[in-house]
Amino acid sequence: MDWQTFSFEYRLDGPGLAVLLIEIEASRKAVENLLLPPDWRDQLDRLNRIRTIRGTTALEGNPLSEAQVRELLDRKTEADSTTRESRQIENADDAQNWVRERFGPGEAPLAVADILRMHDLLTRGSDDVNNVPGRLRGYGVQVGTPELGGVHLGAPHEELPQLLDDFVVFVNSRRVRDEHPVARALLAHFFLVTIHPFGDGNGRVSRLVEAAILFEGGYNVHGFYGLSNYFYRNGDLYKRRLQECRRVQPFDVTPFVKFGLRGFDAELRGINAFINSKLNRLVYRQTLTWARDKRVSKRRRLINDREHGLLGFLLEETEPTDPFSESPSRQLPLGELIDSPFVRTVYRAVTSRTFRRELMRLAELGFIVFERDADSGEFVVDLDFAAIGKHGSG
Repeated sequence: MDWQTFSFEYRLDGPGLAVLLIEIEASRKAVENLLLPPDWRDQLDRLNRIRTIRGTTALEGNPLSEAQVRELLDRKTEADSTTRESRQIENADDAQNWVRERFGPGEAPLAVADILRMHDLLTRGSDDVNNVPGRLRGYGVQVGTPELGGVHLGAPHEELPQLLDDFVVFVNSRRVRDEHPVARALLAHFFLVTIHPFGDGNGRVSRLVEAAILFEGGYNVHGFYGLSNYFYRNGDLYKRRLQECRRVQPFDVTPFVKFGLRGFDAELRGINAFINSKLNRLVYRQTLTWARDKRVSKRRRLINDREHGLLGFLLEETEPTDPFSESPSRQLPLGELIDSPFVRTVYRAVTSRTFRRELMRLAELGFIVFERDADSGEFVVDLDFAAIGKHGSG
């Protein structure tokens, strides 16, 4: 791109994005209208923040896994970080905390000082090569590769102070504020990372500015939220879309904004899946208690204590590995169930025939289903949440 002709002019196919925006608003309203218990909100916020931190740092080459990020943040106050990678994680957490305090409905709009503060928080003590935390770079840079859309030349360093001033005016302009809040956040992301004002951490700062604008616009769906996890999972496409939109001026930003909107919609669906899974499992557990207490004859209840315990065990074991998965539960191999310590302990006083009979009875009652795994050919056990409707307490 030619920096001599650069401007903040852009083209965006609004009508072409209408369906995605409608889907986003529908998903957002569905989530926001749910009154969640405080511990669910805290868990959802924690999971989103961990995924955002892992995603934004991994895009910059940080090798720590999501589990390692979680462990590091859990012991954050116990000791100072000893590696560049761990410091990046802690910095990202500090920066998120600052954004939550600084931004929100009714707060002052984004300013140059905010961007510099974000960079300082994100890169302090972790990005030492050709980078000064909170300071604009004083040299030229180029980023990208031919394999991922091409090489991009950052703005001339002597023009950065004026460009950053102009960027803030642009983001807060009437035209950009009239865009959908998610589109506005993505526009800010695109233009800031295109200017590339810092020696390092440009991607992290741009994604944090994006998250701040989402937070300001009320799109913090039950906790701090960003698109970094989606960008990381689609890293190559993310970089190609950025570069694709830089090829012609005025910039046609539709491909990048559409990509980001699809990601936001996917992430909202994941949050919906998390909440629905929580609700299903909560009501399913209540249904089990009702079924255990329900008398069907003088001597029998709908399910006995052993069956109640077995279903409770399956409820725990089939918890999705990914809490945001649209699959409501994890299927358990039948052989794994039979060999589990729970079954060996609880059913040790009865015959294997009794275990099989009770397992089949639970399937007949509609509490569980058996399926054959397509890859291994082995039988798997899954919960049937339709039991909630079949065996209601009413």
